[in-house]
Amino acid sequence: MKESLTIQIEMAVGFITEFWRKASNHASHLVLEGEAVRKVILFGSGDSHHAALGLEMIFRTLAKRQVQVGSSMVVSRYLVPDLGETSQETLLVGFSSSGEVARTIEALEVGNEIGAQTLAITSNVESTLAETANIVLPVELPDFPPGPGLLSYLGSMLMGYALAARLCDDDAAQHLSKVLENLPVILERWMPGQLESGRRFAHEVEDGTCVMIGGGPAFASALFGAAKVIEAAGERAWAQELEEWTHLEYFCEPADMTTWILKADGRCRSREEEVINAMQTIGRNLAVSSWDGGEDWHPLLRESLSPLALWVAPTAYAAERSKLLDEVPFRGFGGGRDPKEGGGVSRIRSSQRQDLKTVLRQSG
Repeated sequence: MKESLTIQIEMAVGFITEFWRKASNHASHLVLEGEAVRKVILFGSGDSHHAALGLEMIFRTLAKRQVQVGSSMVVSRYLVPDLGETSQETLLVGFSSSGEVARTIEALEVGNEIGAQTLAITSNVESTLAETANIVLPVELPDFPPGPGLLSYLGSMLMGYALAARLCDDDAAQHLSKVLENLPVILERWMPGQLESGRRFAHEVEDGTCVMIGGGPAFASALFGAAKVIEAAGERAWAQELEEWTHLEYFCEPADMTTWILKADGRCRSREEEVINAMQTIGRNLAVSSWDGGEDWHPLLRESLSPLALWVAPTAYAAERSKLLDEVPFRGFGGGRDPKEGGGVSRIRSSQRQDLKTVLRQSG
């Protein structure tokens, strides 16, 4: 029987095709308070944080908004309490598939207290997050077996792009929509080679320790790819930003450490070439995924939309490593890990939430 991640990979193109239409329609009817949104803060935890980070560039370059991205803890305890007079022109966008992540809910609750506009992007419209937000954009997912999330991540990203289009002028919004409508055709051509390379690389790896590298939006893809390796195969994996790799992991042993660089053919291109040369020179076991987008795409769109593509090979790698190791996703939720709670003793969902006064009092 195929495991969940492989099934979701096979469903992905069809899901993107269908869900973009729904996401675009939902966001186009969105009514924002006073239409005064000067600043957007995108946040979430886990895959939702990776989705938020991958969306930063499109909000800044196409929607032309001030934008900040952070994990839910950073946003709830540090960014939102300090918004001050800018709160009413700030849109807080919390991503959570379950809608029950305590820190993400907390960020919107604190945002409501200070008068910010709050928006939830979630697969659970009856969740606490949805009840907390002023506005809800639903991510409608098809049925698939439980396992590491892919479609939930893609759905969050697509709804985020739809929200960005809502904040664009009409010409930019129409252009973005047209590009995303054509994306599945390009993915169908591009994915087979990427899937094959990811699965093949999984068989070439001896030590499962893996670091994934990316610059700009591709860093979000590196974070997501490393997360899938951890969740599916339980191996040591992490992500590093392109430039920071040269200051840190460049010096790691062993020399043949498994390293994956994700390229979006964008603003980091010249540095990507230098870093690849450095990796090859010191003997890294190297895989490279390059996303070129459509032939007539503007370079900013090609890079901004790269997270909708650069998941392919790393996710295939993660699924294949899980198969080779005969590993159970999430370690079977053993040792105190409880899927019902969203993390067992980690208290992802049941963690005590704090209000604005408590947060400010603790900071003196």
